Amino acid sequence: TINTSLSSDVVHVMASMITIVGSFFMMLSISPPLLIISAITIPIALILTAQITKRTQELFCKLTGQRYDRLTLASDLSVDVGAKGEDTLHSMLWRSDGTVDQLYLALRLAVAEELTPDAPIILDDALVRFDDTRMKAALEILREMAETKQIILFTCQSRERNVEEVK
Repeated sequence: TINTSLSSDVVHVMASMITIVGSFFMMLSISPPLLIISAITIPIALILTAQITKRTQELFCKLTGQRYDRLTLASDLSVDVGAKGEDTLHSMLWRSDGTVDQLYLALRLAVAEELTPDAPIILDDALVRFDDTRMKAALEILREMAETKQIILFTCQSRERNVEEVK
């Protein structure tokens, strides 16, 4: 059998590499200093993308009760995800609004951890389209993160508070 998630990952990496190599040649003809700046920043961006992708996948997996176990984040920041039992990764256009919101929260939290580790995280109605089970998972993740950074969650609903009062 062919591991389609690996194949998809390889395709994404190859496409990114082709884009980068093409950009280098274009910059070399336009501006050598721009090439030097890119030679420094692109590896940093690739490393950050890999770290953010890994953390986003971990958080998204927790938020969805382990349903979505595969995720790729492309250099253009498009995201493809795969659920257990699916052979192929699909774009978020194939997912429900609630699932898209859960991915968005996972991505926001991963980016905040990586790029602004000491800054507070401020969320406004971030859990509105979560079902109760996934809302509880999100609150648990936020509670864990609140041990090391300030989390501010604004909401117009009382269900988040009700879940917290039960604890």
